[in-house]
Amino acid sequence: MLIVLGLIGIMAGGAAPSLHRMNQAWALYGGVRLIESSLLWGRMHAIAANDSLIFTIDDNGRRFYWLDPSGTRYENSVCYLPPGVFIIQSPRKPLRFFQHGNAVPAGTFVIQGPTGTYRVVVSVAGRVRVQRD
Repeated sequence: MLIVLGLIGIMAGGAAPSLHRMNQAWALYGGVRLIESSLLWGRMHAIAANDSLIFTIDDNGRRFYWLDPSGTRYENSVCYLPPGVFIIQSPRKPLRFFQHGNAVPAGTFVIQGPTGTYRVVVSVAGRVRVQRD
């Protein structure tokens, strides 16, 4: 019984680093999907409300939210990325979705974490897609 418990302990100790790396990879993936779903929500909301919306990212790259055309923030749209995950690159001007679903400026958001980098690409037509680097 002690030998079996010892072997289980050794195997668990060897698996701990890979579990930590897998947890970091899932945090990055979850952050990317959070941004993607927020962009899709903003596009659909702009179409449904027949008004434009502005996607805004904080300077530290950890928080993002939506603004209406007058600059008022949608409080329910504030999202925080998981620890260690940052938006390291985005279009110079804030992304704006218009009534017909189109986006200006089209561009790429680069999201980086300890396990890699993803790109969330928004086309002029408003299409949102995710790419793994």
